[in-house]
Amino acid sequence: MTVPGGVNVRTFLFTAFVLAARMGPLTAQAEPIDQGTLLIRVGDAEVGREQFVIQPARRGGLAGSTLRATAAYPGFRPRVQFTTTLERNATQSLTAFQFEVAGGAPERTVAELVRDRLTVRIAAPERESAHEYPGGADLVVLDDSVYSLWLAVADLATEEGASLRLIAPRTGWRGHLVATRTRIPDGPPSISLTGDIDGRILLDVNGRFAGLILPSRRVEILRLTE
Repeated sequence: MTVPGGVNVRTFLFTAFVLAARMGPLTAQAEPIDQGTLLIRVGDAEVGREQFVIQPARRGGLAGSTLRATAAYPGFRPRVQFTTTLERNATQSLTAFQFEVAGGAPERTVAELVRDRLTVRIAAPERESAHEYPGGADLVVLDDSVYSLWLAVADLATEEGASLRLIAPRTGWRGHLVATRTRIPDGPPSISLTGDIDGRILLDVNGRFAGLILPSRRVEILRLTE
């Protein structure tokens, strides 16, 4: 039996678990680059919370960074949790991604960039699929349930405006935006987002990710003070 893309199911499942194992714990736990907790609000209501940590280096001690995040909905006594691992190289480009859903509908998504092609594999109880997409240094992974992934957009934003391609591996959605870093007199900088997603990334006085505002989706993400 094959899944979309002509991949044999047994081969697909074996490969997905191999990739997941390869994205396991880092061999050495160095001092985190950043870590924190995000409050997730839709409209006037808090709907979830997310914890994230960014460690230096990738699998095998390769240069770059690894983001690990867990988002819980609701924030207390959650009914569903989303766990994410994002690896980027020394130039902040995507190299690998893993996403797991725990709850009523468990699912695992694994993506890896090989020869400038992003291979995405999804395994769930009733479906398996495999797809390929164009890679590139301007490609950013996003998801509607895990918001620390927007740190990658913040890192790539420039004052001239960085043109970025977006992909949500779980759904296959793709889009484009321009991330422009702006400075405010006597205040922290911020990043304006225009394109298929409009909004603003908030930064603190040290330039760290402090929040995200997406008006059309009524989404507001705030970093809790430490």
